[in-house]
Amino acid sequence: MRPINEIVIHCTATPAGREVSVAEIDAWHKARGWSGIGYHRVIYLDGSRMAGRPIERIGAHVKGHNTGTIGVVYVGGMNREFTAAADTRTPAQKDALLAEIIDLRDRLNIEKISGHHDYDAGKACPSFDARPEYAHLFPAMDATASVEDDILRRGDHGPAVAAWVDDLARYRKKIGHKWPIQPTDAFDHTVELVTIWFQQLRGIVDDGVVGPQTRDEMDRALKGMPPFQALAA
Repeated sequence: MRPINEIVIHCTATPAGREVSVAEIDAWHKARGWSGIGYHRVIYLDGSRMAGRPIERIGAHVKGHNTGTIGVVYVGGMNREFTAAADTRTPAQKDALLAEIIDLRDRLNIEKISGHHDYDAGKACPSFDARPEYAHLFPAMDATASVEDDILRRGDHGPAVAAWVDDLARYRKKIGHKWPIQPTDAFDHTVELVTIWFQQLRGIVDDGVVGPQTRDEMDRALKGMPPFQALAA
């Protein structure tokens, strides 16, 4: 199991009363270039607690903080008119969300909880303040640091860049690509372009940034495995 120390709460940003399935969310996220549903747990309107992405896999739900977190989403988060953010949790959802949080906390020794908007002030998600609502369940929260994703991007230098370039070269050789990439420890324009090429081949977000999903895809690619899919076919 990967190290996990935090739960991040989300909403689906859909109108009150409209049910959304795990399969629908999976399709939305695939359309964004992700490996399927980015959340690990989904809370339906009737309080059903559903599995999304396997918990042992890094999620795709909070930019810069996926490595050490679990993403839990409830269906809703917008008013019925779909004009404004709103805490639309049904009584059943509130009970189920609380039970899910306690279960994850106790099973995985998690010490912190946040809402998506705590990491992105431009978002209303999850349309309520998760930290104060659940703070009593996490007495060590204020002393628990958030884990930041290990990211490589254009302008970076050092051994981590050199290792990534070596992986790119190994993959190009593995598939018989004609032009090798030269060893370097500088994440320059060429490395960015080759990273985008790799991301496009694997069907993931082609932003030229090396984060958890891109690293995972490289590991799978070098092993001859197909691109990761969050939900089994």
